[in-house]
Amino acid sequence: MAITRGVLTYIEKLERNHVDLMLYWGRHTDPLFRCYNFPRMTLGERDDWYKNKTYPLSKKSFAVFSHQGEMVGYIALRNMRWFKRTSELGIVFDPGKLSEGYGTDSLRSFIPYYFEQMKMSRLDLRVAVFNTRAQKCYENCGFKVVGEEYNEFEDQHLPIFKDPQFMAYRSFFKTEHRQLKCRFIHMCITREMFIANR
Repeated sequence: MAITRGVLTYIEKLERNHVDLMLYWGRHTDPLFRCYNFPRMTLGERDDWYKNKTYPLSKKSFAVFSHQGEMVGYIALRNMRWFKRTSELGIVFDPGKLSEGYGTDSLRSFIPYYFEQMKMSRLDLRVAVFNTRAQKCYENCGFKVVGEEYNEFEDQHLPIFKDPQFMAYRSFFKTEHRQLKCRFIHMCITREMFIANR
C-alpha cells in the first residue's frame, strides 16, 4: 500500500519481497560508484539485510516504484532520534533507471510525508563531492549545504591513488590511519525550510 505518490513514482514501506526485486537492478560500471551496486546475496543474506534495514528502532526503509509497478529504488532513514525528531537519509536507485527523474520525484513526495505524517523536524544527508547528479537532486528538493568533511569511503579497495583513470578525482580523497576517506558534503532540510518552500 502506497504511503505517498509523486508524478512518476509511489512509495511503500519496505517489505521482504521487495529485497528480491533489487537483484534484477542494473549495475554501475563507473568504478567510483561500484560500491553502490546492490550486493549479490543468498536468500539468507537477503533475510538478514532486510532485518537490518527495518527492525531496529533507529531505522526505517521504503521502496520506490514507478507508476508502471517497477521497483526503481529505496529510501532509508537511519540514526533516527525520536526525541529530537531527526534522522539521516540514504537513497539508492537502480543504476539502469538513473537520469529518469525518479529520485527527485520520489523525494519530493517523501519529504512532506516525513514532516507531516512522521512529525519529524530535520532530515540530514551526506553525499560524496564527486556525485554531482545526486547533489543537484537534493538541492532541487530543498536541501541546503551545511558543511563538508572527510568520512570513510564505502569501497576501501578503490585504487584511487594507483590507477591513472582516477587522476581527476584524487583531490577528493585522502588516506588517514590506513583508511581511505572521501570528502563528503553534508546537507539538511528542516520542517521550517520545508514549510517556507512549500
